[in-house]
Amino acid sequence: MECIKIGKDFMFSHGYIKHDFDVDEWAAPEFLEKAAEEVLKEEWTRRSWTKLPQGGGLNVEGTRLG
Repeated sequence: MECIKIGKDFMFSHGYIKHDFDVDEWAAPEFLEKAAEEVLKEEWTRRSWTKLPQGGGLNVEGTRLG
């Protein structure tokens, strides 16, 4: 989110965007939650397979992360 804010501020200050806006209000939280869920799943799978012969699972689907 911080990178998006920096980019938005740059574009606004240089005239690429005419009207300023709050990135936190603009961003849809469900996309961030979905991305966080996918990263957690990938990391859990990667780490569990390296430690357990049969791997493991993390059931986070439908769980709000924020």
